[in-house]
Amino acid sequence: MKTPDYIDKIVPDRDGLDFDALRKSGIAMLQELCGENWTDYNLHDPGVTILEQLCYGLTDLAYRSEFAAEDYLAGAAGQIDFERHALHSADQVFPSRALTQDDYRKIIYDEISEIEDVWVMAAEPAHGPRQGLYTMLVKLSDSALADLSAPALTALEQRVRQAVCAVFIAHRNLGEDIHDVRIVRTEAFFLRGDIQIHSLRDPAAILADIFFRCAKQVISGFRVDRYEDMVAQGMSLERLFSGPQTAHGYLANSVFSESGNDIPVVKLIALIQAVDGVEHVHRLGLCDQDGKSVAGVAASGSVPRLQFPATPQQSLFLRLHFASSAGGRQASADAHDDELHVEKAQIVLDDARMELKKRQFEFNAVRNSMQSLEQVIPAPAGVRRPLHDYYSIQHQFPAIYGINQYGVPGSAPLKSKVSARQLKAYLFLSEQLMANYLQNLEEIPRIFSIDSLQQSYYSQVLDNRSLPDIEALYVRPMAQIGSILAATVGKYDKLEDRRSRVIDVLLAMFGEEFSQKSLRRFNYYEERHSGQWMIDNKLAFLRHIVALSRDRASGFNYREKSWASENVASVQKKCHILLGLKARPLLRSLSHELVRHNIKLVPDAADAVASYESASRHLLQGAAAAPGSAWANVPAPLFTKGVNLENYVLERVGDAVVVNFQPYGRAKKVSLSRHRDAGEAEQQVQKLHQSLCRLNVASEGFHIVEHILLRPRGSSADASQPARTVPDDFCGLRVSVVFPSWTARFSDPDFRNLAQETLCRNLPAHIYPEFHWLDFLPMRDFEERHRIWLERLQQGAASGFAGNSREALDTAAGSLVNFLLRHRQADDAQDHWV
Repeated sequence: MKTPDYIDKIVPDRDGLDFDALRKSGIAMLQELCGENWTDYNLHDPGVTILEQLCYGLTDLAYRSEFAAEDYLAGAAGQIDFERHALHSADQVFPSRALTQDDYRKIIYDEISEIEDVWVMAAEPAHGPRQGLYTMLVKLSDSALADLSAPALTALEQRVRQAVCAVFIAHRNLGEDIHDVRIVRTEAFFLRGDIQIHSLRDPAAILADIFFRCAKQVISGFRVDRYEDMVAQGMSLERLFSGPQTAHGYLANSVFSESGNDIPVVKLIALIQAVDGVEHVHRLGLCDQDGKSVAGVAASGSVPRLQFPATPQQSLFLRLHFASSAGGRQASADAHDDELHVEKAQIVLDDARMELKKRQFEFNAVRNSMQSLEQVIPAPAGVRRPLHDYYSIQHQFPAIYGINQYGVPGSAPLKSKVSARQLKAYLFLSEQLMANYLQNLEEIPRIFSIDSLQQSYYSQVLDNRSLPDIEALYVRPMAQIGSILAATVGKYDKLEDRRSRVIDVLLAMFGEEFSQKSLRRFNYYEERHSGQWMIDNKLAFLRHIVALSRDRASGFNYREKSWASENVASVQKKCHILLGLKARPLLRSLSHELVRHNIKLVPDAADAVASYESASRHLLQGAAAAPGSAWANVPAPLFTKGVNLENYVLERVGDAVVVNFQPYGRAKKVSLSRHRDAGEAEQQVQKLHQSLCRLNVASEGFHIVEHILLRPRGSSADASQPARTVPDDFCGLRVSVVFPSWTARFSDPDFRNLAQETLCRNLPAHIYPEFHWLDFLPMRDFEERHRIWLERLQQGAASGFAGNSREALDTAAGSLVNFLLRHRQADDAQDHWV
């Protein structure tokens, strides 16, 4: 390519931040503002000199604003704290939960080394629901079955069944469960035909390659490749991590989705033709151990297995022929003496068997080794730059101005010294703004993080090192200048708005949006003028963005402890944040906090004054009640309306100050307590308000019950016969969502609509929710049944739902189903969002 014999013209910066554009723009503004008084814009004019120095300083700011993004986030060693900045690598954000049957197959195959293949099929139980239930057909690998006695084989099969159940349950989605795991038997087949090869490669290696590739094709096994190899071949990260992530390498999609298919001989021919050393496949077919030709699997419930020849007779099934050097007749393999041919074939088979073991060992080594992603996805690093260091433009002024590091000569008249100081003070405002800008660049890692911030605008103090002799002009001690600057900048710092918009940017990087406009109406427990609780909600969402997005359809793992843990469905965690619930998303008792304080919620009583006064005294104690102490009846209006300070009114009666409670305005007023002065009364009101807010917050949350897990499982004697029956429309793709109805927010009809709509928007589209809003006592009943059922479910899963665990689980599930059906029938008017 010919090199052009000219230099490209330097074009102005498109953003207008180059020196020439800034100078031209500045002079244009001067001509517009003071063109009648200022007519000299030549280089010798002091005003033009000042303008040029300011333009030069702005170009430095523009230069420091155009570094790579990672440079602004880099720490001292150039490393980036990705967790702090809510940044995640491709292997964290691209993979998804298992969505298809092939996804489940990949996960199970990846985690259980004894499995050679597995098929996921829709279950067909004799009784009960079918939607969402799966049956697993498992084929054990030949290496796992080698030289096993009958008892050892039985133990292996049992262990594999439990492992398959454990893997599925850990990765299952809402409304899905495993029905059965079956170990399928195999039928042996042999390759039969004639294949022409060339003499440039060892026939044993060619035969080993042919058998290895065809065997993997026949069993529909997955191809396992190293992640770095796939990237080297040009595969994109989006495709590499599509679907669920596997720990042992990239799994290509398998050939079959169902077991028992006929073996595709055409595909086998294509595979053999691609083997290095194969010239042509003359004919190919399948046969049994006696050499009889077969087309595929004869019996149902079994899968094919390609077997390597083991006997002299089987060695004659597949013949390898060398191409004739003369191009005519074939040599070597067309001998008429079968005995001689068997002897030669046996030597090739023995060598091929060794080569095959080597290939199988290499395959198993890749499959069973954890793949490192450090080379595949190298973590980006930046260059740590001193962005906040400010070097004053006054250093660049000619010495005659007396404001650079040399100052004014001592012999100069007082007027020159005063003028220099006036110019220095005049320029100080512009320089302080530029220095503050650089400090804000330095604080970018803090702004774009999940840290809790107290400010979003920053400033820095200019000292003699950065601006010559500026400290002499400060009227306050240097130790106070920083706080004065921070207070001045803070007047223009709209922290909540700026912080919220920055978090929106971080969320948008993951395609998420978190609008809480409708939630602002239900700010019951925070200061009305404060928006910090909204920011806290967004930050909570951002901290868990990967799990909430990737696992949004996941169910909980019922093999592990559920009650009093965070082992809940991901949609429950997400909606917990979207609804602004402050308590952690634990599967916990929502009525426990009131029980712990011996509080019993009651309707508004006739003796209102006495009940309100005693309830107020009990709530002001704050600490949990001692075991065996008396219960306190707290009127429901006090519990729900007492979180609003506007419902408390102080009234002076004689020498005392009375705290009145007005939950329904002036229509009704009850006395809570009497105090000596207004200060003591206000203090008690604040304490009572905080106690009520704390109890309300601790009582808020919800439970999600998957109906598929409540299905009848049958007796241990005959699992096909259910021990109980449920309505046909109950155990399908449904969940029950149980809310408490007694808190301030959850008793608001508008918030109930918002909560139900939020659940419906975030649940998988095929899951139908049934909502239950329970009072305190029904909630206590439900939670006890729920807890017992979860414990029985965990115990049953650990034992494989065998023996007494099945009956105990069915009893607990039946109790919970009866409760949900009773409240479903009692709430005929409830609305379902669809």
